[in-house]
Amino acid sequence: MNDVRGTPVTCSDPAQLDGYERALRSYQNYVGDPIAAIDAVLSEHDDFVLGHIFRAAVLMTAGERRVVSDADRSIRSAESRAGSANDREKGLVRATRLLVDGDWHAACAAYDGVLAEYPRDVFALQTAHLFDFYRGDALNLRNRVARVLPHWDAGVPAYSYLLGMHAFGLEECNQYADAETAGRRALELEPRDGWAVHAVTHVMEMTGRIDDGIAWLEGRRNDWAPNNGFAFHNFWHLALYRLDRGEYETVLALYDSSIYAKPLDICVVLVDATSLLWRLNLEGVSLGERPAVLAEVWRTRSQEERGYYAFNDVHATMAFCLANERDRARDLIKHLEHIAADIRGSNGEMTRNVGLPLAKAMLAFADGDYARAIELGLPVRDRAHTFGGSHAQRDVITLTLIEAALRSNRRSLARHLVSERTTQKPQSAWGWRLLARAN
Repeated sequence: MNDVRGTPVTCSDPAQLDGYERALRSYQNYVGDPIAAIDAVLSEHDDFVLGHIFRAAVLMTAGERRVVSDADRSIRSAESRAGSANDREKGLVRATRLLVDGDWHAACAAYDGVLAEYPRDVFALQTAHLFDFYRGDALNLRNRVARVLPHWDAGVPAYSYLLGMHAFGLEECNQYADAETAGRRALELEPRDGWAVHAVTHVMEMTGRIDDGIAWLEGRRNDWAPNNGFAFHNFWHLALYRLDRGEYETVLALYDSSIYAKPLDICVVLVDATSLLWRLNLEGVSLGERPAVLAEVWRTRSQEERGYYAFNDVHATMAFCLANERDRARDLIKHLEHIAADIRGSNGEMTRNVGLPLAKAMLAFADGDYARAIELGLPVRDRAHTFGGSHAQRDVITLTLIEAALRSNRRSLARHLVSERTTQKPQSAWGWRLLARAN
């Protein structure tokens, strides 16, 4: 059979395809639970190879070690049934096996091999897109979508989500006008595409259009916030806009109500909560018990997760520093030293090149050794994209370096770094506040 985009699927019952499409839609729009949706299909059709592949890959997009064993069981189920699979599904099995085994770079290349033959395989595209993000591969965030875009048009189901992904890739490649055009077009077709809302939000963040960004998110809140698993991140962006304005109480209220309303142990949520508290701390805002609550959750998660994804490890280090748990931060760094020395694969590379020196820089800053923080952090700043995240997320590195320069009376360096900000974001009040301090 073929799915609604004309991509071949091995199955015996149209109900399998219908269930797969429901799960895929949830994967695309972050509404509902794609794993529960595909489990419902597999409970009736355990021979559905694509269902097992889908389940493994979606689990892996959590970016956490704790899902790997479950994902491995799913991809093993797919591998054991691969004899009856078509060529597309066999390619997806190979790509997803690489993903589960931790070779994210090779996995993305393998998904691209599938896309070369089946350019409307939106599942392969979105999975590779998310791991381009985790790997900090801005070029492929844009180009992977561009390579398949000529095979799509508005008449193909899920075209809006393709445009939303392209918009984010364009933004991460600093093509802001093109990104905004693509994102707005995606939302004309599907107003509740939280990823496309997020792409346009990034454009406004990176160009310093603070008032536009607030109006954009507030005006579309009913599209991206209700019942959306991605809403916490768009609320994080709204908090960044308010923080730029110096509206600290509003930022704390957003943190308490919408970003970290309860002590969740999901790493992507913990990352946003940590980076927001770190930024507030740089601004001298009293955080109350929030860092202690956050560090307690990180303490439990990092026992299992440390060494799995360097981007998470750096944020765990920051959380321990905020809570004045420096010994715990040092213990995590010792573990990262082992990872950097001995572990191969995508995360070993990320840890060696960015994660370990950056974690040490954040600890040095917390210890008040600002010269050391600059020595460790400044060389990493311009290659930090290679350990994942977005421009907006990695901005915390530059903000920390500016603050370290100010506190160590290296005002020329502070002005040097702030000038980049005021040039790129002339409407941003935060940059001008920092420049005033530097002067």
